[in-house]
Amino acid sequence: MKRGFIVASHRTFSAGLVETLRFFAGDDLNVEVVTAYMSNTPVDEDLARAMAKFGEDDEVVILTDLMAGSVNQKATQYLNRPHTHILTGMNLPLAMALVMEPVNQYLTAERIEAIVTDAKNQIVYINQLNLGDKDDEDE
Repeated sequence: MKRGFIVASHRTFSAGLVETLRFFAGDDLNVEVVTAYMSNTPVDEDLARAMAKFGEDDEVVILTDLMAGSVNQKATQYLNRPHTHILTGMNLPLAMALVMEPVNQYLTAERIEAIVTDAKNQIVYINQLNLGDKDDEDE
């Protein structure tokens, strides 16, 4: 069993995310990048080209940028493909956690939900954190 990834977004967000992923996780990631609307190629053709890189028994995780966006809407055509997971609202913590998951078995829905929850918890308004009493720093 192999696991592959498609990181797809409007314009170059996906390319930047994958570049950062490679910085942390290494260059040998099994990932395809879709940068929609950078050429005259329709998004569904870009996605089909990326999906063609994976075998029918491969697990494929598709990450997209916007729930209501055209990239995610086109990705949903793969919902019925076995061992395919589509997640939207991608961020670096989500992508890193997914690429670091062991590949000895297929991902379960429960495991993906836990990863999504952890990624959501990485979105923090730092101004509202209690970082200690700032008055103590002046003494």
